[in-house]
Amino acid sequence: MEETQDTGKVWCKGFARPVHALRIENKIFATGKSEDQTIEYWVDKGFLCVDLNEPKKEIRVAKKLPLDLDPTIPGTLFNGFTHTKHADVLIVSSEQGRIEEEIVSGETYRLGQYDSMGSKEFWDKVWGLDPR
Repeated sequence: MEETQDTGKVWCKGFARPVHALRIENKIFATGKSEDQTIEYWVDKGFLCVDLNEPKKEIRVAKKLPLDLDPTIPGTLFNGFTHTKHADVLIVSSEQGRIEEEIVSGETYRLGQYDSMGSKEFWDKVWGLDPR
């Protein structure tokens, strides 16, 4: 079973700053996390599941990244990785095709109290299934 082995930041060609990424097996996945977002992630049934929450902007994002996506963006491991040797790598972008994404924001976020619910409850609401 696949699981997250490491986390850190990577410099990706064409990006203005390092981005958050995870290593699963021998692939590096950019998560799409910004500095002000909290993140929860797990691997389930062939997907990297990512929950990004940003209460100040009242936005929460659920992403399902298929683990079989091919890495296409050249980059370099930057910092934070403790179990992965520094190297130039190809990265799976958080914006590639086949990535599913659901966004809750604004009034729906406020009224639904999405700022305080756990990842499992959020996932159940947006996808209608149990992620774990």
